[in-house]
Amino acid sequence: MNQKPSNIKKLEVACFNFQSALNAIAAGASRIELCSDYKSGGISPDLEELTILKEISSVPVYVMIRPRRGDFIYSSAEIKKMQELIKIFTDCRSDGFVFGILTPDGKVDIEANSKLIIEAGKLPCTFHRAFDHTAEPFDALEDIIQMGFKNILSSGRQKTALLGADFLSELKKRAKNKISFIAGGGVRSKNIDILVQKFETEFYHTSAITGNKIIANMEEIKKILAIINP
Repeated sequence: MNQKPSNIKKLEVACFNFQSALNAIAAGASRIELCSDYKSGGISPDLEELTILKEISSVPVYVMIRPRRGDFIYSSAEIKKMQELIKIFTDCRSDGFVFGILTPDGKVDIEANSKLIIEAGKLPCTFHRAFDHTAEPFDALEDIIQMGFKNILSSGRQKTALLGADFLSELKKRAKNKISFIAGGGVRSKNIDILVQKFETEFYHTSAITGNKIIANMEEIKKILAIINP
């Protein structure tokens, strides 16, 4: 099914702790990616955090399904754990899920990812930045589309989304509106205007962390939102 682009640009905030989620909601974030462990790039969050967020806010929350830090190659036991996490977070009203499983040779693990998509049911799934570690990104793109993912979170295989903007544009062109792209990786108010000019998409992704504390900065979120929707 084609993904229809929206004229309104939205901001997904990666929240590695409960306070970040509260700040993101208060600042007007369009969506929360809820996870923990900033240094690892994000692993699955505490269940209690989602439960409380769903009680106090209507902002959509996508939950990271990642059982540990490190690579994106998982054992059968870890995949079963990921399925169970999806089941548990679904019961607590998660609005979607974020995950990505690769094979040892850098391909998308179709069998394992499909199990998680089936477990998620009608809830949308984002293939996260494991995409940027695939051996053949265009083959990976087709596999991800065929499995039924709704979004791909990517920096365009570069350190930042701004550096990867041209490659993101090529991916978007090849996808032919069959999937949506979320531009993430080093996205901040100081560079979002240039990124939007180079790569236009519906959702941009930021942690909005600006200081030593690993907490999303409300003013940074507001600045980004003001720039992407002037």
